[in-house]
Amino acid sequence: MIRSILDFCIRQRLLIVLLSVALISFGWYSAQKVPIDAIPNVSENQVIVLAEWAGRSPKDVEDQITYPLSIALQAVPSSRSVRGKSMFGFSFVQVTFDDDVDLYWARSRVVEQLTTVTGSLPEGVVPALAPDATALGQIYYYVLEPPVGMDLAELRSKQDFFIKYALQSVDGVAEVASIGGYVKQYQVGVDPNKLRYHNIPLSQVIDSVKASNIDVGAKTVETGGMEFIVRGKGFIGAGKTEQETIEQINNTVVTTSKGVPIRISDVAQVQTGPAFRRGALDLNGREAVGGVVVMRHGENPRKVIERVQTKIVSLESELGGIKIHGIYDRSQLIDETVSTLTKALLHETVITIAVMVLFLLHIRASIIIAITLPMAVLMSFIAMKTLGVDANIMSLAGIAIAIGTMVDMGIIIMENIYSSLADWEAGGSPGSPKQRLVVIRDSAAEVIPAVITAVSTTIISFLPVFFLTGRDHRLFSPLAWTKSFALISSLIVAVVILPMLCRIFLRSARIPRW
Repeated sequence: MIRSILDFCIRQRLLIVLLSVALISFGWYSAQKVPIDAIPNVSENQVIVLAEWAGRSPKDVEDQITYPLSIALQAVPSSRSVRGKSMFGFSFVQVTFDDDVDLYWARSRVVEQLTTVTGSLPEGVVPALAPDATALGQIYYYVLEPPVGMDLAELRSKQDFFIKYALQSVDGVAEVASIGGYVKQYQVGVDPNKLRYHNIPLSQVIDSVKASNIDVGAKTVETGGMEFIVRGKGFIGAGKTEQETIEQINNTVVTTSKGVPIRISDVAQVQTGPAFRRGALDLNGREAVGGVVVMRHGENPRKVIERVQTKIVSLESELGGIKIHGIYDRSQLIDETVSTLTKALLHETVITIAVMVLFLLHIRASIIIAITLPMAVLMSFIAMKTLGVDANIMSLAGIAIAIGTMVDMGIIIMENIYSSLADWEAGGSPGSPKQRLVVIRDSAAEVIPAVITAVSTTIISFLPVFFLTGRDHRLFSPLAWTKSFALISSLIVAVVILPMLCRIFLRSARIPRW
């Protein structure tokens, strides 16, 4: 079988050249399309459920939210573990799945299970899924530079209600988290003595403010042959200044006493102020407002960052003088990582070619192997794109490690072909071109079985890596995959393309090696 393959490849020179060009082109295309990151994603395959219950102690949250959610989510199929965490006013439940489970299938199963438990949770508590991101999803940090006269509260409002949603619309972005500044609030400071005097419970004040913050519809009115839509406008702050909004809240009626309305202003003081915060964003010694762009699971970080930066450029013209400056960009780390490995591959290739010239003492033979080496590397990228192996420091290192073995295969086959041609030409008979092709075929077929055995042994030695589990598998499997891809690709090139190149470049073994 090997002789038949070699015979076909050597004789069909034009077809193999066209095939080589096609492989190089597709390999280059695949290298551009393979997702690139600095390090492999070693995070677990998990879905996170979040629930907020404002003002409640961790004990209450644990008993009434975290525990019911954890028990219900244990019934999710293919789940490996369920872990819950309770904090002040907040519940966090993490469902971990087997590594081979599709993330979006897992999220849909969790949503289905949540529908069975939501009714047993306290009123107003609605559990939700965290964004479909991973621990390495934070790819871009930015800060906002305000124009003169804009304070941190106003800047944070711009971030929360405009910039955040604009960037979340970018393809590949799972979430934009706001950081820094002050979240503006309308704060109602209740006087307990006045509440006691008017015999009004605090809950009634809260309900009154909630009930007043709503628009209502009142159908239509016909007059003068025309129909008018009637509605009651009650949203707090809608189309009003800050002072008008405060006055609107002050005028909200809490109850009546002997026909006299008791308003918010009678029992409380309304003002604007910052929400309670547990942290701040500091930039060069001053407070700032910014955001964190989180990438969706499985996206190409470099492409997502490019789209985010393009969106930022188009946004700045609509922000009234606010400038957006990036302070962390994952693409810089990615470019540095890829550049370092690319230089290492280039240096390794140059040194390898120099060593081949020194030991083979034949320029043409060195050129043949120098041609096949990048072809095998590009074919590795085809396999990476097809099987979904991302490019990162581990996977690219696998290719770098394999270069020595890749060159060895070419040297063994090419040197045997050269020696056989030299012996054949030394016989004295001129021989025909067809006989020369037979010599090339037979000499290649003589060593290829041994080469296949050697490559197979190397690949088999990596089998234990493929059977690792958890973080170990996610960390080391890219290296094992790419080294295997590189060895198999170099073997294919050595069998299919190298003998054809020997036919073209090794015109005569009588030509001096130099």
